[in-house]
Amino acid sequence: MTERTEISPDELLSSISQYDALIVRSRTKVTGEIIRTGSNLKVIARAGSGVDNIDCKEAGKHSIVVVNAPDANAQSVVELTVGFMLSLLRHIPEADRSMKECLWRKKELGGSELSGKTVGIIGYGHIGKKLEEFLQAFGAKILIFSRSHKTASLETIFTSSDIISVHIALTPETQGLLSAQLFALMKPTAYFINTSRAEVVDEEALFTILSQGKIAGCALDVFWQEPLPADSRWRKLDCVLLSPHLGASTIEALRRASKTVAEDVVRVLKGEHPNNPIT
Repeated sequence: MTERTEISPDELLSSISQYDALIVRSRTKVTGEIIRTGSNLKVIARAGSGVDNIDCKEAGKHSIVVVNAPDANAQSVVELTVGFMLSLLRHIPEADRSMKECLWRKKELGGSELSGKTVGIIGYGHIGKKLEEFLQAFGAKILIFSRSHKTASLETIFTSSDIISVHIALTPETQGLLSAQLFALMKPTAYFINTSRAEVVDEEALFTILSQGKIAGCALDVFWQEPLPADSRWRKLDCVLLSPHLGASTIEALRRASKTVAEDVVRVLKGEHPNNPIT
């Protein structure tokens, strides 16, 4: 077994033919070229849920099994999402900054409770379902939109929600799904949170409504270019909370994901059926 967490695309391409199995997280792009070059590959494992960084169609053509850990990071992503909600509603980052600047902005930084708010959840997989459980405990009203389960349309969610939280996988169908037309429907007091994939959102549309002050704020854990460039315009908006793709980055989630995919890799190499196959 070889562990190379910082391997470059060229290094991976030049060495992949040596291996029967490949385990990656989100940073590594497993392209069609890499798959075709991996003459001994039998299984590709994504230590996490999203597999948009793996060319699953090409893997299927070469009878290479792709597996993931679909629910390993749900708890961690949901906890970060709820943390974002509370931080936005109670202005926690701004309050912290003001205190460190020797200010006492008690009157200006009064916030709102999560209880009683309408939260739109876009995506209802493992993360969306667990988020619903958390929000019910807070007393929030919940609207859901996904391919398999809907309690409201996208238009209703964007019109009615006090907070919108995105948890859909990136696919050709979902890329750019959240458009300028939808953002134009949001309340001026509403917040938008994305901890899934940046590309499901029209970047220009989101940046425009935020820079024009047409919604209250936003929290982003994922970006259209990662790592986020030092001169990114997203760093300059005071109404936006940013984190460096930390959704699944907890000790517990990493352990669960690693164990889940390692067990499936062993199953595939032994000729057995994996528990979490994508192809």
